[in-house]
Amino acid sequence: MKKLIITGHGQYATGLKSSLDLLHGANEDLLFIDFPAEMSDSGLKLEMAETIQAFKDDEFLFVCDLLGGTPYKNAALLANDHDRIEVVAGCNIGAILEAVFQKEALPLTDLAAMLVETSKKYTVKFEKIKEVQPMNTEDSLYEDGI
Repeated sequence: MKKLIITGHGQYATGLKSSLDLLHGANEDLLFIDFPAEMSDSGLKLEMAETIQAFKDDEFLFVCDLLGGTPYKNAALLANDHDRIEVVAGCNIGAILEAVFQKEALPLTDLAAMLVETSKKYTVKFEKIKEVQPMNTEDSLYEDGI
């Protein structure tokens, strides 16, 4: 089986847990590791390692809040030592939901790539619709100044 480990600074992970539980329902294949201010780098790495150790037969996809942050660096260090770990960063909740639904259908490396690509698709800017004002026909007769 595959498990997604959501991790990030502060209560990022448990904050996402709250949203994911509301949108999808509780899921035992989603794990959440916060990195609060009082936790050391080594404490975070230890918690990550213990989580992986608790599920010896599973594969893991770490979903980190920021590229290059402490959660990302620690997950990357663990991934370097284990073929059953992939790491992504900066993904959004829509893409994470999609990954939850696709996790058993894709190999781990493909799941990681899909999560990144889907995050890009879910990142958009709303384009405002400009309402066209109807022209007053009397005013429009004299609009060109003649």
